[in-house]
Amino acid sequence: MTPDGRHLYVTNFGSTSVSVIDTTTRRVVTTIGVTSGPWGVTVAPDGLRAYVACFGTDSVAVIDTTTRTVTVSIPGLNKPLGLTVSPDGSRLYVASQGGNRVDVISTATDTVIASVPVGTGPRNLAVTPDGTEVYVTEEGANAVAVIDTATHTVIATLPGFLFPRGVAASLDGQRVYVTEYGGNRLSVIDTATHSVVDTITGLPIPFGLAVSHDGLLVYVARDGDDSVSAIDLTKNEIIDTVPGFHAPSWPVVTPDDLDVYVVNNGNETVSVLPTPSGAYPDAGPMSGGTPVDIIGDGLGNTTAVRFGCQPAASFTILNDREILAVSPRLATDVKIDATIGRHTTRTVGRFYYHPDSVLTKISPTAGPLSGGGTLTVTGRGLITTTAVRFGSVAVTPSSVLDDKVTVTVPPAEATGPVPVTVVTRSNSYGRSTFTYVGPPGLTSVSPSLGSSAGGDPVLIVGTELASTQSVTIGGAAADFGVLSDTRIAAVTPPAATPGPANVTVTTAGGTATAPGAFVYT
Repeated sequence: MTPDGRHLYVTNFGSTSVSVIDTTTRRVVTTIGVTSGPWGVTVAPDGLRAYVACFGTDSVAVIDTTTRTVTVSIPGLNKPLGLTVSPDGSRLYVASQGGNRVDVISTATDTVIASVPVGTGPRNLAVTPDGTEVYVTEEGANAVAVIDTATHTVIATLPGFLFPRGVAASLDGQRVYVTEYGGNRLSVIDTATHSVVDTITGLPIPFGLAVSHDGLLVYVARDGDDSVSAIDLTKNEIIDTVPGFHAPSWPVVTPDDLDVYVVNNGNETVSVLPTPSGAYPDAGPMSGGTPVDIIGDGLGNTTAVRFGCQPAASFTILNDREILAVSPRLATDVKIDATIGRHTTRTVGRFYYHPDSVLTKISPTAGPLSGGGTLTVTGRGLITTTAVRFGSVAVTPSSVLDDKVTVTVPPAEATGPVPVTVVTRSNSYGRSTFTYVGPPGLTSVSPSLGSSAGGDPVLIVGTELASTQSVTIGGAAADFGVLSDTRIAAVTPPAATPGPANVTVTTAGGTATAPGAFVYT
């Protein structure tokens, strides 16, 4: 679909063409001939070009969306199927199933500039919103590969899938969703840890999927029972299933999130599915202030919106099917009512109020650049925590209680403080600071001689010493005090025998040892 939502491009594998649908009139306005076996199709972010994977001729056709003609055919692929464009439009990633690889095309030169070997049977791809990673479903290997777009290398392979087919990234890039054609489920991948963190079952032979532009819903085509399910991504639960399709394959959501276009492979048609009525999200803090998207019919003449007995803090009518309201301050679960005109009031959804989340402290407050340690968040109202963010990196918690959340610290590229944010179902945030520390270094110990009886003051000089946790001399713990990031004052412990002793400093960033730096006399 074009970025403005006005036109939809649909490949016709059997007739070697691409149909263009006008979404205003919901009619085919033109059909564009391409080479043999058109399969996947995607539109550039600027809407000026459409790219079509031509399976039969090992090529990609480039369509000018203004003239609706093929302007170039890019060779060098091998049985291409799925394809996707980078967010900046500079790269096109193509799953070459015949070559078990992903080909990277420069959209400026229309040439293949790299090929990334992957597992057997690559089928579909999704690029994260920041453009740094591409996720590839490997149907033959029952795995998902993760490609680093900077190096054009596979940096992770996730096993354990059963015929993975469709793949899509969340709006914030924290999650990637994969349909498992053989497993009757949707798997949820955490992009920070490259691991599956949840599964949604009850999806008979799921095929394609599409995430709404507000990031709240994902639509899954169910080939097994000719239906389409809408899944609430704040709960990872199926909230609606619509029957009446014919071997549905690929859904596409319009930019305004009001309609879903679904390709029916069974009878070669495209169906239009309205977004399920309701309130999205349906939960927020007692303090109010949550933006709530209300979807329904005949809302254009709405004169009031109430959460229970309280009026919405504000509301804006976007069109006849959508209102954006802001929740008021309340302390209980309520229905949402809209007044249409002067006298007609009807319930348009429910809203659940959660206690405001409060972050009291984190422990530890510092750690090495490599990450990997366990961080504990304490507070209250944390039971609905969905993620802990370290700066822009979101990590799924390993344990969640109302007063405590534990999470594995992710690695970082640079030293220094980053904000730690706890994200809960109530959309409230606690905030603290975690400091990434580089490994310590030791340059000198003075004086370097002292009595075996101990008790001598020494000055230890080095780097990255501010987070020092312990000092040992000759293997025995020494009393110490941190003077600065480069200096520690310590007192030598007694030694069993005279001779050289190692001086070891352990910090949040690691451990450093100066061999024989202090000599007991």
